[in-house]
Amino acid sequence: MGIPMKKNHNSSKKRWRRSLISGLNLFMLAALYAVLAWSYLAFDSESLGLARHADRALFESGVTSRVTAVLLNYRAYDTLLECFVLFLGVVAVWSLRSSSFERRDPPLSPILASLVRLLVPLMLMVGGYLLWAGSHQAGGAFQAGAIWGGVGVLLILTSSPLLSSLPRRLLPLGICLGPFFFVLIALGAMVFGSDFLGYRQEVAAKVIVVLETVAAISIGLTLAGLFDGGSLEDPHQKAAMKVTPTEQEKKR
Repeated sequence: MGIPMKKNHNSSKKRWRRSLISGLNLFMLAALYAVLAWSYLAFDSESLGLARHADRALFESGVTSRVTAVLLNYRAYDTLLECFVLFLGVVAVWSLRSSSFERRDPPLSPILASLVRLLVPLMLMVGGYLLWAGSHQAGGAFQAGAIWGGVGVLLILTSSPLLSSLPRRLLPLGICLGPFFFVLIALGAMVFGSDFLGYRQEVAAKVIVVLETVAAISIGLTLAGLFDGGSLEDPHQKAAMKVTPTEQEKKR
């Protein structure tokens, strides 16, 4: 009789712990909801914070979009650090990857191949539009880079021959280009008498456009490299690497 009572005691103890955890989760969600509701209801519509000052200096930023002006002019330090976060993420993935890793691609579906041929040109155009629209409305380098990164993922999934036609050194150079070009622009501003990441009004628009274009390309390559583990090798070369030494000797 002692063993069943012990089991019942343990089961009731587990149920009590689960109930306690569920109650704490509900309490935390309710507290979070209360804080968000209070912050929304207590918001003063007449208090715009820094938006007033941002609008006053908008004509000096080189763009007409508040978001782009903040990300690439007023608070360009944040965007610079975000670019380096992506760069360090790729470095970490490459350094942790085992040298004996063998990727096994599933059989290519003709439906997926047809879909990729349809989507890739469209996604390239959408990314280009988002990049161009970032100076005056919603869009910018990160949005365009995310779309172009999706293009790279689709090409990887279908082992596109386009990957084999690209130079193998393009991926690391493209990934490094974004953050280090950002630093180059920042130091160039200091050379011409401005502060670090301080653009002169007459060249701010051109600098931001060039910086966004380079950053978008770098972000797209970074996201595609993270998906593929940083290899993006020739699909025909991958197939040759999977051939065992005995099979190679038979071919000889």
